[in-house]
Amino acid sequence: MQLLEKVTKTEFLGREFLAWLWFRAETDQGVYDLPEGGKADLWLDSRITLQGENERGVETITCTGEAQNMKEARFALAESKGITQAMVKLGIGDNQWSFILDSTWMNFRTFKTPRVMQDKKDDPDGVFYEKMFLIEEAVAAMDEIYAYFVKLRFSPEWNDQELPALKTWIGEGR
Repeated sequence: MQLLEKVTKTEFLGREFLAWLWFRAETDQGVYDLPEGGKADLWLDSRITLQGENERGVETITCTGEAQNMKEARFALAESKGITQAMVKLGIGDNQWSFILDSTWMNFRTFKTPRVMQDKKDDPDGVFYEKMFLIEEAVAAMDEIYAYFVKLRFSPEWNDQELPALKTWIGEGR
């Protein structure tokens, strides 16, 4: 199977993942346990792009503002449009990252790390390595959250509890 066919066949997972993140952020405060004992706060913020197909072709809607106040985006979700991109904020401890997560390829765009302070006495390479560490920390956290979602998505709990709650939340967006 060609790569593009595989992506097309499984792109629903990315769209469901972004919808689930939004749902969890609004209903459970978006707090996730990390393997090293820490916690990650995750929420959608300021920009959500949704896409759906109809008889006229593909329709794309981009909504901006605070995620909890995006009534148009919630309505589009209720009208069977899937989230294709979302601005995500991730907080771990005192650090905060922001990035756009693309649901098709599950890649990061406009990735912003916490600020790294450089002292004039410090090794200039240290700033680079600190930035790389911060990027790895965020990517590892997102990998853990996505792995948790996939495990949940293919478990009986998904159809019994999570999906009905998600559908109810989406329906409230009308």
